[in-house]
Amino acid sequence: MLETSKDIKIDLNFYSKDKEIIKLYSNISIDYFEKNECIFIISKDIKYKYYTIEDLENLLDKCEVKAYIKDKNSRYLYVNKAFAGIFLKNKDDIIGLSMRDYANECLVNEYESSDREIINSREDRSCNQRGRLGNGEEVWYNAYKSPVYDEDGEFKYMACTLRDITLEKVVKDGLYKNYNQITNLTNLDTATSNFIDMSNLLKRIGEKIVDRIGADGLSILLYDKEKNGLIPYTVLNDAKKAFKNIDFIPIKSEQGYESMVNGKFEGLTKVEDSLIKYDENPQYLPNLTYVGSYRIRLYNEFIGILNISYKCKCTPVYNQEEFMKSICNSIAMIIKNSRLLQEVILENEKRESTEQELELYLSTAVDLVSIFDENGNFLKINSNWTKLLGWSEDELINHSYREFMHPEDIKDNIYRIDMLGTPYMHTNRYLHKNGEYIWLDWRLKYDDEKKIIVGTAKDITEKMNIEKQKKKLEEKVHLESIKNEFFANISHEFKTPINIILGTMQLTKKNIENNKLNSESLFKYIDTIRQNSYRLLRLVNNLIDISKVDIGYYNLNPSNNNIVSIIEDITLSVVDYVEDKNIELIFDTDIEEVITACDPDKIERVILNLLSNAIKYTPNNGIINVNITSDLENVIVSIKDSGVGIPSDKLDVIFDRFRQANNLLTRRCEGSGIGLSLVKAIVEMHGGNIQVYSNVNKGTEFVFNIPIRLLDKEDEHVHNYDSKDFHVEKCHIEFSDIYSL
Repeated sequence: MLETSKDIKIDLNFYSKDKEIIKLYSNISIDYFEKNECIFIISKDIKYKYYTIEDLENLLDKCEVKAYIKDKNSRYLYVNKAFAGIFLKNKDDIIGLSMRDYANECLVNEYESSDREIINSREDRSCNQRGRLGNGEEVWYNAYKSPVYDEDGEFKYMACTLRDITLEKVVKDGLYKNYNQITNLTNLDTATSNFIDMSNLLKRIGEKIVDRIGADGLSILLYDKEKNGLIPYTVLNDAKKAFKNIDFIPIKSEQGYESMVNGKFEGLTKVEDSLIKYDENPQYLPNLTYVGSYRIRLYNEFIGILNISYKCKCTPVYNQEEFMKSICNSIAMIIKNSRLLQEVILENEKRESTEQELELYLSTAVDLVSIFDENGNFLKINSNWTKLLGWSEDELINHSYREFMHPEDIKDNIYRIDMLGTPYMHTNRYLHKNGEYIWLDWRLKYDDEKKIIVGTAKDITEKMNIEKQKKKLEEKVHLESIKNEFFANISHEFKTPINIILGTMQLTKKNIENNKLNSESLFKYIDTIRQNSYRLLRLVNNLIDISKVDIGYYNLNPSNNNIVSIIEDITLSVVDYVEDKNIELIFDTDIEEVITACDPDKIERVILNLLSNAIKYTPNNGIINVNITSDLENVIVSIKDSGVGIPSDKLDVIFDRFRQANNLLTRRCEGSGIGLSLVKAIVEMHGGNIQVYSNVNKGTEFVFNIPIRLLDKEDEHVHNYDSKDFHVEKCHIEFSDIYSL
């Protein structure tokens, strides 16, 4: 029911003259017309309007942004004209191809990696990626990628738009390098030797502008305040004709700029008479149709003018006004930075005040700036927080900085207000809104009067990543060096006994042929062969065992044993070896019996290796002490010699695999450098630790502990252990590289 002053909105169907049903969106109301109550119907055709694929493709072909669609095999289903122009090809020549058909593998891998991340995330994403034009020139794009999935959730194709940001990147990199040069300035000599060539930088930026907007000529004119005029600083392409014989253009003031381009204040204008006037100095530029002029200013300071020109019959396709103003602003910052740096170099007496001005200027232009209360809550931030970390002002204000700091860094960044009387510096990681962490280098200062903390920070993420990669590279180089040293060492270890064995065999054979071999000589040759065979066996055993440690197959077979008795038997079994060198071997213990869970074979390996080292490096008439003590929890074993000792700078690497305290060419005795690494592994497998103490020419002491614990009977392993004959063969093997035996 209709009521006066109330509208009804409804879809109504009407028949056309051709009996076609037409649906209209209708607004029906009751009102008075010429004193009569009437029904008013206002309708609008809501028939759908269809657009063809050709209409959409024509629109995309006229667009400056490059666009493409790829299937799941990365083959192009569609590209627009701008995208095809990158490769100097027609659209039809690219359809059906993939990036691998025309790009290098490194670039392809970068794009495919990015695509995979976006496909897996199932979300649209924007990222910066580099590319390469058909002529080989490197460019940068801001890519917006959108994955599309079918009704079953399977990936179908990827739609992407590319915006050329090469110019913006060149300008940003130039500004960043310019800024770094100033912030890293420590002395005038360094500044002079590393000064950035602003002329080449502006020329490169100008070339990128010409490529970006399709202009035929470009000039950058810098304003000389003292001479009241403009100097043609950078002139490119067709603009060279206009400034061929011009070194200086006088103008009365900045206001003279307003009448330069046919009376137009600023921007792109059509040139009807090919005439450009600089105050009273007309310049005739034939065959031009459009000229653009843009002020280069920073705050209220007039720095210069950037001009662009288009040839006859060439019409700019896109409106570049805001883009050019943004570029001019960045150029102004570069020029201003360079001029400030020159003032620092040329005016040494004003250095301190100038550096303060640079710090203030650059902190507002590049760095993060924050103001905190005494509790660390944000009170104010600059806009770079959003640009760098993604957080808006509303998301940060009145929140503590600790909420955004990496958990591992919070404990290292607790400071007191009284610490901030002078600038306080520290580095930490802050959370980006996208979930990643950014490294920031902070400078903090407390204002006692206002009770606030002022802080500035620089993004050093790239620097930290480079240092991390550098560290990894150094570690790899270090590891490779160790491996090379090991292979050289191990080759020598194998070669020496093999050569001795072969030489002995040849000598034996020759003596047999000459009937000069007697039993005494034969036993001597056999002993030599046996000793060097033991050396090879010892080396192979060590290599096999250390490999088992690496892959987790070097296992203990523990049982409850009197460890004091085991160590005493092993020590006494090597008496013959030490007597040969007139070395006194002393065994001492405070306890006669300690039953604990251990592997006798492995304990024997440890003691023999340590005694072997002690005998090698202890001179004749030296002393070796083996001492056993215990506390409530551990058995403590000490093996101390009066030998040559180990340099203090080698103590940290003595247990590293394939390392030796003595140089390969100067060491007194043979060895592969893996024995002590195996000793450390065995002790730690028992739950103990080992340390080394040494003084050069005074001796070395190895101390290790084995925890006292007992196994249940069902956990014990049965060992065939004979204290009398248990060590004989293994002693021969372990001491085979002591030449005096």
